[in-house]
Amino acid sequence: MFKRVGLIVGAVLLSILLLGYVFRLPLLQWVIAPELKKAGITLSCLDFSITSSLNIHSDKVCVNYQNQQLQLTGITVNTKRVDIENAVLTVNPLPKSKNANQLAKNLDLALPLNRPLINIKQLVVKSEELNKPLKISILEPELNKFNVSGDIKASAILTANKVSGQFLINDALLKQVINTKNTLISDANFNSQQAFSFDGIELELNGDISSQFTHMYEFSHTNQQCQVNVLTTGKLATRFNLNSQALMFNTDLLDNKIYLTPSCTELIPPSVYADFVSNQVPLNWQLKLPQSIRLEGSELSVPVINLVSEGDKQFDILITDTTLNITSPLENLQTNLLAQINTPDINNISVNAQLSGAVIKGDYAVMLESLPEFVPATANGLSLSGRFDISEFIDSKPIGLINAKLTLSSVDAFDISAVQYQGDLTAKMDTELNAEVTLTQQLKSAEYKEFTVSGINNTLTAKANLGVGELFADLTAKTNIKAVNSPDIKLNNIKVESTGLQSRALKATHHAFINDVELVINHHLSSQAHPFEVIIPEQNALPLNKFIRQFEPLAQLTKGEFNGYISGDVNLQNALFNMGISHTSALYNDYLVSDLNSVFSGEYNSGKLNVKPTTFNLNEFRAGAVVKTIEGQWQVSSNTALINDVKGSVFGGEFSLDTYTIGKPNQVANVKFENIDASKLVTLDDKSGIVLTGRLAGSLPIHFDSGKIEIIDGSLFSQGAGNLKITNNAAFDSVMQQQQELQPVLGLLTNLDIQKLNSSVALKNDGWLKLGVNLQGYNKAEQQQVNFNYNHEENVFTLLRALRLSDEITQKVEQQYSQKGN
Repeated sequence: MFKRVGLIVGAVLLSILLLGYVFRLPLLQWVIAPELKKAGITLSCLDFSITSSLNIHSDKVCVNYQNQQLQLTGITVNTKRVDIENAVLTVNPLPKSKNANQLAKNLDLALPLNRPLINIKQLVVKSEELNKPLKISILEPELNKFNVSGDIKASAILTANKVSGQFLINDALLKQVINTKNTLISDANFNSQQAFSFDGIELELNGDISSQFTHMYEFSHTNQQCQVNVLTTGKLATRFNLNSQALMFNTDLLDNKIYLTPSCTELIPPSVYADFVSNQVPLNWQLKLPQSIRLEGSELSVPVINLVSEGDKQFDILITDTTLNITSPLENLQTNLLAQINTPDINNISVNAQLSGAVIKGDYAVMLESLPEFVPATANGLSLSGRFDISEFIDSKPIGLINAKLTLSSVDAFDISAVQYQGDLTAKMDTELNAEVTLTQQLKSAEYKEFTVSGINNTLTAKANLGVGELFADLTAKTNIKAVNSPDIKLNNIKVESTGLQSRALKATHHAFINDVELVINHHLSSQAHPFEVIIPEQNALPLNKFIRQFEPLAQLTKGEFNGYISGDVNLQNALFNMGISHTSALYNDYLVSDLNSVFSGEYNSGKLNVKPTTFNLNEFRAGAVVKTIEGQWQVSSNTALINDVKGSVFGGEFSLDTYTIGKPNQVANVKFENIDASKLVTLDDKSGIVLTGRLAGSLPIHFDSGKIEIIDGSLFSQGAGNLKITNNAAFDSVMQQQQELQPVLGLLTNLDIQKLNSSVALKNDGWLKLGVNLQGYNKAEQQQVNFNYNHEENVFTLLRALRLSDEITQKVEQQYSQKGN
């Protein structure tokens, strides 16, 4: 009975096992798969069998978890081990969590005390983020202790609340892991051994790093190469918190070196300044990183980065308090920059800047003993400093201001030498794109060829709108110059106020005062032409004395007005002009000119000055003798000025001058006299006791020979009858007493009716006048005809000088000086 029952029970159990094995796959789908699905695991394929050794063997298992696919093949499981021949893990982007605020928790693993040890012969990890699949092997020699070999070498220990271990990273792994075509990675040599631990919330890494980066740059313009070597050694600590998404790097124990080969200076494009710049750039650098770099979400925070050069070329670049959003770094960047540069050729360059988003502000300073050789100028004691405050400079036109102050002890450029220059430039622009640039300059003195300028002060302002459309700039300027000196002319107290409009060409107006002479200058500067006009308003002529004294110290204007208009083109070197002088009086030594009037016009072209024949009028000219009502013509032909057809009244008669060329060394000017009052000519001295009446005429050929003036073969003759009376003349009376035998003859001259008078006239350059006089007349008292020849010599320069110092002329001079306060 029991035997039969045992057989029946055994048959039933065997049948159940047989049915379970036959229907194992449907049972997995009905029972196991729903339970796995509750944990988010999808079992898509599974087939197993029991071997003769009572091991469970599966040819293939397919599992999906959160869009990650794991396929296992060649699986053998028993109570001791789980052996997997091949495993393929396909890593896809994680799906978005339905509960984004769900926080990670500390590990609390229910690890069994006994379970089969796991051995995966080959695990292949695939991902779009990997350059190529990773191949590794996983071995568990002891419970919860794993060794990883292959592309990744690591070891790990699994406990209930922590996963810890260590792994190796090298450049081969980076090239395999990082899916990029960046050639920089391909030139890197990287090794790091990192210890790690993970508690479910925070991942910590600690280890040594040794990396060497080498990259070659090809030069398009030379056959040389630039090699950049970057060496990093030391310790790196990293922490990542799953809940805060904060990533922390401790980098202060890293030693970072950057080395460049000398040929790297060839990276600077060929230019006149290339050699100077290459000589200033250091080849050896050190990068100092902070104790902590933090990346939380997309917010990166770097407390300090210090880039320092090595050697005599000192570059110290300090970046502090840097924060940025890595998704939009330029829009949210905040940082402070402090740069200090000292080289054998640069005394000091310092920059202090603060950057916040699209706003940058700070200050800078540059000091140089002298300018580099490539600059087409030499200067000593250069100091440049300033500040800047700019916003909206990213993807827009910048607004804000820039200021620069430049001082130079001395500078030489383009034949100009200057001393003690100071310049202050300010440029600013508002939100409406209204820009304004102001340049203020001061200069103690400057020299250009034979010109010396001192006391220069200049302020230039340009205003424009940089919006859409053609650019128009309004210009204003004020210039004060204390003095301009040259061997030929000296100008003082120069003041110029200028306004202008700059578009395709420059239109400007300058209101100038030069030695108190007023000018208005308009000009239009373009690439094709440079027309100009100069307006000289009607004004007092006395300020011209400052110019006249420089050429003729003895000349002095005492009254008068002048005006003018000049127009032309600077590029073409030509000009037309109209000038006028009116009611002008002047002194030259003791010569006096009164009431000169002339309006003239002319042209300057190709270096030649021409003035059209112009009439002038002069009311009076005093040079001992008084010459009145003078009129004539003057003109300039090809830089040569000449006077002709001059007429006037003198000694009660008239005189005329045919022509005289000013400045011509050798020439003859013919002066003719008509109807001269003999009493005024001879009786120049009221105390002489000699009175001559009648009218005289004459011709005086005045010879000019290299600055010497002579009268050769001049003549003087009577016009009609006249009379000679001699009374109380000391010289005449003395001769009468001493030479009594001449008394009868000389007595005839005391009252002589002149019938005819002829005289030759010769004047030497030293002022000695020689007269050969022939006098024919009749003495009524003696009823006797007289023919008298007489030679007379006298220095007329001395005579005229004495006459010019007579009371009449002296009073006239004093009158003119008192009227003008000179």
